[in-house]
Amino acid sequence: MHLKPFRLPDDIPPSLRTLIELFCSDALRVRCVAEETVNAEILYLIRFFRHFGLPDSIDKLVCMVSPGSISTFLVEYSEGNRPGSIRWMQVSLRSFLRFAYRLALFDRDFSALVPVQSIRRLGTVPRSFPDECIARLRSGIDRSSPAGLRDSAIICLLAVYGVRGVQVRRLRLDDIDWRNERIHFPTAKGGRPVEQHLMPEAGNLLSGYIRSARPSSEHSEIFLTLREPFRPLPNAAYLSETIKRHIERLGLVLPDGVSHGTHGFRHAFASRMVGKVPFKDLVDQLGHRDPASTLIYSKVDLDGLRQAALPWPGGEQ
Repeated sequence: MHLKPFRLPDDIPPSLRTLIELFCSDALRVRCVAEETVNAEILYLIRFFRHFGLPDSIDKLVCMVSPGSISTFLVEYSEGNRPGSIRWMQVSLRSFLRFAYRLALFDRDFSALVPVQSIRRLGTVPRSFPDECIARLRSGIDRSSPAGLRDSAIICLLAVYGVRGVQVRRLRLDDIDWRNERIHFPTAKGGRPVEQHLMPEAGNLLSGYIRSARPSSEHSEIFLTLREPFRPLPNAAYLSETIKRHIERLGLVLPDGVSHGTHGFRHAFASRMVGKVPFKDLVDQLGHRDPASTLIYSKVDLDGLRQAALPWPGGEQ
């Protein structure tokens, strides 16, 4: 099993590149985790390395990592990031520290120093992009450039179908059935594939990008990077940065707690559909294998919740 090519930032020293490659191999062969999970862990691992100034040798990194430096890093990271990012950092760092101990880089297993952040299932209310922000994003991107054509198509798919960002990144040319006006999104996170009608706007934007702006490439993924060597969009951070760039250019202000990532579109889609389509249909549209994963969106159906609420004893008759 081999990890798909992952483009590391140019400033990562060769020694750390080697360490990351060993970490990836261990994750795939020993821990048997999914490629998407490994790629996500790499992003957080690089953030950890940057805290120490990207040492130019593994020996220097080993000297810098200690119980005190790990605690300091985690405190600083928790002060400037959201719970989801904090949890990902904790998971990724524990995995790396266990790996480094098995590799005999450290004489102790420091993974126990990393706390476990528990997130209660259905314990939060989904936070989504407001409809007016989505409308401005969909209409405000300049489509006169290849980047604009590509990004318009991406944002349209996220908004119209409520799919995950990874499903858009993995979308291939043969996933679109132009003749029958159907679009097929691959599985993600152990869920089910999603097949939907190809909406006119989505079809037009996809056609315009593929015919006029998509570079010639041996890759079958639809959406490619803008510079040579042209390749599929590498990770979730790439999409998030793309969306954030357009949000800032248009001067949009998101409500507190709403991130610039792709999940804001998914939450908005699900929130619009709750109460308007049968629950089973919403489960299928979101690609959830377990219907319980969709239950969190019942919290935004205020009208339905009012009908389900029991009268307060002694209250107004």
